[in-house]
Order: sequence, then structure tokens, then C-alpha cells
Amino acid sequence: MVTAFILAGGKSRRMGADKAFMEGGVSRLIALAESCGAARIVTLCGSVERASMFEGEVWPDPPSAKSLMDVLDWVMRQVDDDVQLIPCDAFGLEQSGLTALMESGGGTPLDPSGNRQPLLSFCPRGWTTGASKDSVDSLFSSLPSLSLVGLEEQMKNFNRPQHLD
Repeated sequence: MVTAFILAGGKSRRMGADKAFMEGGVSRLIALAESCGAARIVTLCGSVERASMFEGEVWPDPPSAKSLMDVLDWVMRQVDDDVQLIPCDAFGLEQSGLTALMESGGGTPLDPSGNRQPLLSFCPRGWTTGASKDSVDSLFSSLPSLSLVGLEEQMKNFNRPQHLD
């Protein structure tokens, strides 16, 4: 069973608008995860105040979380399933890319530049985050890199408006 976590708690400062509602937003990602067979889909909304902004199962960050690394580490301990992470700025992610991730057996995809995209990682059941919580990359360092030939464009993230062109 796969639980998909949609990461929608950020401030989107560089983007200038809330990425959770751009390009079809979280609703599009929920529908995408459903179409790819995710048995459970949880939107991680950030602060408690953001919870009412989203439909379906929504979790605010735990009070003890001081960073995204804390939230991700906590999330991995909440379910005993395969976990698929999906950031709300996965604007180019389509069914073919998400299916490939969910069928990979586990790993962190590479974008067109060969950079690892840990917030799109597929974490197999029983996997635990890395001991170092210095960065998001360090949390997922034990997962292999996934070169999904022909699907790299879908693995890009978007941090600035000009990236949407």
C-alpha cells in the first residue's frame, strides 16, 4: 500500500504566490495520486491555520517541528506503508512519472540537470530517514538515485515564476 504525502506547507516567498494553488494545485496532485493507485493521500499543510485550505486528509506540522527536515522525519514514522512524497510545486508531474516513481522500489529521482529531487522520493516500507538531519538531501541520502529516462522533465521543481515558462 502506498501513502502519498503532498507537501503544501511552504511560504512560497520566491514564487510570489502560494504554490499549493498554482497550476491546478494540490487538487490536481490528489487526483494524480489517486489515478496512480495511492491508497491514502495526505496533504501536509504546514501551520494549523492552513488546514482548512485543503480537502481530504490534512495534517499540520507537529508542534515539535522546527524545520522541513523535522516534519519529513516525523512523517516517515507515522505510517507503515510505502511512502511517495509529492511537493506542491511538482507542476510538470504526470501519471507516467508518478507511476514510474511508485513502481521503482524506492529512490530519489534525478531532474534534467542530474540533480536529486528528494521531495519526490519514493520510500519503501520499512525505510528510515538518514541519521543526519542537516538538510533534506541528507535525510534521503540512503535512497538510490533514480534516472527515469524520458521522464526527467517531470521531476523538476519550480521555485521562481520564470521557471514556469
